[in-house]
Amino acid sequence: MRRRWREQQNDSVDLSTWLYGRRLPSPIMSASGTSGHGAELAAFGDLSLIGAVVVKSLAHFPNEGNPAPRVGVVRTGMINSVGLPGPGVKRWIDDYLPDLIRLDANVVVSVWGRTRADYITAVEQLVPVASHLTAIEVNVSCPNTEKGGEMFGHDPLETKEIVRAISQSCPLPIGVKLSPNTDRYVKVAEAALEGGACTLVASNTYLGQVLRKGSNTSALGTSSGGGVSGIGILPLSLRIVKDLNKALPGCDIVGVGGVYSASDALAYLYEGASAIQIGTAAFFDPRTLFKVSKELRETVREQGATSLGDLLTTKREL
Repeated sequence: MRRRWREQQNDSVDLSTWLYGRRLPSPIMSASGTSGHGAELAAFGDLSLIGAVVVKSLAHFPNEGNPAPRVGVVRTGMINSVGLPGPGVKRWIDDYLPDLIRLDANVVVSVWGRTRADYITAVEQLVPVASHLTAIEVNVSCPNTEKGGEMFGHDPLETKEIVRAISQSCPLPIGVKLSPNTDRYVKVAEAALEGGACTLVASNTYLGQVLRKGSNTSALGTSSGGGVSGIGILPLSLRIVKDLNKALPGCDIVGVGGVYSASDALAYLYEGASAIQIGTAAFFDPRTLFKVSKELRETVREQGATSLGDLLTTKREL
C-alpha cells in the first residue's frame, strides 16, 4: 500500500499519516516491549494523539520470561534479555484492552510464538476483539523450536507461511517486525509481503553480549546475551529502512531504532518510512513519545509547512 498524507482543514499543524489502511494522528508510535501491555504511558500524555500503542508481544499462553537481571546499560543505550513475559492473549483482553479502548488509543498487538501454530492460535484469540484493534504486528525474531532454534525471521519461506496463515485467520492488517541479524532482511521482507503483510517494521534489536565488570560471565540472567538497542543503532536501522524503500518502493515501512528526538524521527521519514516507533528512549523516560511529537510539530511549523506531509514532500523533491 502506498503511503499517503492527508491535510486537516484547519490552521493547526497536521502530523497525520496513513498506515495499516487508516489515518493515524501522528507517525509517532511506541515500540513493542518498552511501555508495557496496556495504558501505562497514559500517565504521561494523551494516547489518542500518538500514532498507536504497540503492546508488548503476546503469546496465546502466559510466559514468565527470562531470569533476572534482564536489562543492562551499555554506552549507546541498553541490552535486554527480558524473554517476552506476558499474561497471554485472553488475559490481556480482559485486563489491559479495556483501558486502551476507554482512552481512544489506536492499538497494535504484537504476537509471538515458538511454533507456527502458536502464532495462529494467538491471532485467532484476538479475532473477537478485532474491531477495537488497528493491526497485528508479527514478531518473527523468535527462535523456531520446530527447527532447532533458528529464528523465524531469518527464513523467508517460514516468514511467508506464518504471515499467510495469520492473514487467513484474522481480518486485521498485518505488519511484520523484521530481524536485523541476517543479511537476508530484504528477502524476508519480500516474503512477508507475499504472505499478506502490508507493513514492514524495521527493525528489532541487534544481538549482543555484555559481561560483568572484571568477569567473564554475562551481566544478564542468560548466558546467551541479549538484544542491543538505543541511539547507537540508529544508523544501522536507518540503512535497513533505506534498503527496503529502494527494493520495495511503495511499501509501508515503520522505522525503529535509536529515536530520541524529532530530528531522529525525520531521518527515518526522509528515507521513506511512514511512521516510527520509540522504544529505548521511552524506557528511560516515558515522556519521550510526547516530547518528540511536540518537537516534530514545532519543526514542521518552523519550516513554514502546515502538515508533515507537505514538509516531507518538499524535502524529498529537493
